[in-house]
Amino acid sequence: MKNVCVRGAGLGLATVLFATSALAGGFAIREQSVEGQGASFAGVAAGTDGLSSMFWNPATMAQHSGNGFVSEGNVSLIIPQAQAEDGGPAPGVLAPGLNDSGNIGVVTPLPASYWVYGVNEQLVVGASLNAPFGLTTNADNWFGSPHGDKSAVATYTFTPSASYRLSDMFSIGAGIQVQYMSVDINSRTPAGVEFFEAEGDAIDFGFTAGLLFEPTDSTDIGIGFRSSISHKLKGDATIAGAFDGDITAKFKSPETVTIGIRQELGEDFRLMAGAEWANWSRFKELDIRSAATGTTIGLTPEEWDDSWFVSVGGEYDFNDQLTVRAGLGYEDSPVPESTRTPRVPDNDRIWLSIGAGYQITPSMRANIAYTHVFIEDGDINLAAAGGLPPLAASFEQSLDIVSASFTMDW
Repeated sequence: MKNVCVRGAGLGLATVLFATSALAGGFAIREQSVEGQGASFAGVAAGTDGLSSMFWNPATMAQHSGNGFVSEGNVSLIIPQAQAEDGGPAPGVLAPGLNDSGNIGVVTPLPASYWVYGVNEQLVVGASLNAPFGLTTNADNWFGSPHGDKSAVATYTFTPSASYRLSDMFSIGAGIQVQYMSVDINSRTPAGVEFFEAEGDAIDFGFTAGLLFEPTDSTDIGIGFRSSISHKLKGDATIAGAFDGDITAKFKSPETVTIGIRQELGEDFRLMAGAEWANWSRFKELDIRSAATGTTIGLTPEEWDDSWFVSVGGEYDFNDQLTVRAGLGYEDSPVPESTRTPRVPDNDRIWLSIGAGYQITPSMRANIAYTHVFIEDGDINLAAAGGLPPLAASFEQSLDIVSASFTMDW
């Protein structure tokens, strides 16, 4: 019993940190901008009419140097669907009554807020509050429950930033990330008996930086960088018959580099394109240790790959008040098939988005967006290991996102 529980607990804590129905590759949450979402985030690092591009590139705050104090609030409703109906010990071998995971995705609201103040024509200061990683999942009792049951992962990042216009063409920006991360999970047998529960949290720091190049009045090119943040989670765990005490687990988030271009084609139409690289290959394994003794109670190999997201989009001004957008994106998953689990059935995805913005008054603007994400089936084929049973399953999955934002120039 001890070997089963220790291995199961280690696997459970490792995989929950990289939650299944995340909104970008791995467990990143891309939905930080309603305006950007309407064009599948094409060119978002080159700036938007609102403030939210500062999440990817703080240098874009320089585009608001003459506006005084401006605020923006975004909220997205995430509607995930991820379900396996064929779980069993081997492909084609079902577990009667236990082969259906149910929809493991949980409908979740996601907020993001931004504030900037133009000190003068060169200097802009600002701050943002975001949730860049994590989500909640909840499976029915099924054959895959020992590999992952309920999970709740959250991150909250406060980022004070500043940008400076060096010339008419060049602006730079930088910020400090203050990130809180929490984890609360459990694992069960297929019959629903809990054998593992753990929770932990941490506050750690990183930075963000960017460059904005505006060679003409109609062209914006941006590049932004968000650093990795090294978390040392501290908490407690209970493993039936084996462990009850404090634990630690180290995790480094991937650094990201985002490039975007925004090109005006005539007075009313803009074409955008962008690409983002995330350094997920730094995630080789997760080592869960007893805080008291430093001994490993769960070691899980992951061996994730770097991931890329590319997108193109456009926006058209119908008139002085109404702008419409659309975009198409492709994202390759960092999760290799060899280590894919029921907590992380993530796979490659295609983004299809539409959106609109409306200038309510000269100082108030609203945006809405809708995205459907087509996600490739997540096939799982895990051999028995460490007391956990073998598992073969295939998750059919997709994602719908409905979002709205409001920008106010005070």
